[in-house]
Amino acid sequence: MKVMKIGDLVKYIPSPSAALFKWQKYMDSHKSLPGIILQEVDAKGTTTRRFEIRWHDGQLSEEWISYLEPFDNSLT
Repeated sequence: MKVMKIGDLVKYIPSPSAALFKWQKYMDSHKSLPGIILQEVDAKGTTTRRFEIRWHDGQLSEEWISYLEPFDNSLT
């Protein structure tokens, strides 16, 4: 289980099966790294955690925890 909290820096990792859809592949590849977790989204009817992320370019998005990984600044 991934332990992520508000304030953590993250990167977006698209699902291999989702990459089959060209529009999603195009959109996902343009997330400006890193992103910062602003808040956890209260998603009724699901047990999977979802977060509101502000990306480096100022864009906001809501992402499922399964598509996020901690951002390792030492690798850039």
